[in-house]
Amino acid sequence: MKLKRFFIRFLSLAILMVTALLSTGYTAHAQEININSTNGDVVIFAEETEWYFRVVDGRLQRRLWSITWGKWLTEWEFV
Repeated sequence: MKLKRFFIRFLSLAILMVTALLSTGYTAHAQEININSTNGDVVIFAEETEWYFRVVDGRLQRRLWSITWGKWLTEWEFV
C-alpha cells in the first residue's frame, strides 16, 4: 500500500516537473498598432512576453513577464 502511494506521488511529481520544464520559455506575441505617426504610416509593434513557472506546496503557478516593457503583467496564478 505504501509502495503504491509512493509510486503515484513520484509519478505525479515527475509529470509536473516535466510539464513545467517543457513549458518554460514559451513566448507569446501580441500586436499593437500605433496610428500617431506624422506621415500617416501605420507602425506595428509586437510585444514579447514569456511565462515563468514555479511550484509552491506541490502546486504549479505561472506569471507573465513582458520582455518588451520589463515588468510583470500578471500576478502568480495557479495552473
